[in-house]
Amino acid sequence: MIKKIAKGIGFAVLVIVIIFSATVMYTLYKKSRYEETAVPYIKKVVPQISLWDINVMKQYMAPQSIKNTKDEDLSKLLKWLSKLGSLKSIETPQFQNVTSSVTTGEGKNTIVNYTVKAHYEKADAIITIRLLESGQDFKIYYFNLESDGLIQ
Repeated sequence: MIKKIAKGIGFAVLVIVIIFSATVMYTLYKKSRYEETAVPYIKKVVPQISLWDINVMKQYMAPQSIKNTKDEDLSKLLKWLSKLGSLKSIETPQFQNVTSSVTTGEGKNTIVNYTVKAHYEKADAIITIRLLESGQDFKIYYFNLESDGLIQ
């Protein structure tokens, strides 16, 4: 009886280890795939959108995001973010995860999530950026900037 329980526990532990290992391997595979494409894109885009210009920002946004954002709201947001001053440098973007979905209206969407620490004239910031994979390129699907320099 004790042997059966021990075998059961051993089997359960083995299954958990295999699932955990598979998840880690899958995440590393996805991360390495986007290291070559998404990271250079982020390093190119963050300095551009940190110019706080609505036309530049819209140039990099996904069509769905542009459609759901009023120009006046985006303009107010960029004016508020401009309190940070100009961008001095960014650190290496950190991969968070990747999600895929299929909808009848938009088809298959793959969203790659990164965070990046940015250093501006007035304060540092943490940027969360979600990129919509668009063929061989990306578009900004979501952008969030957190900084103590904006609290006033």
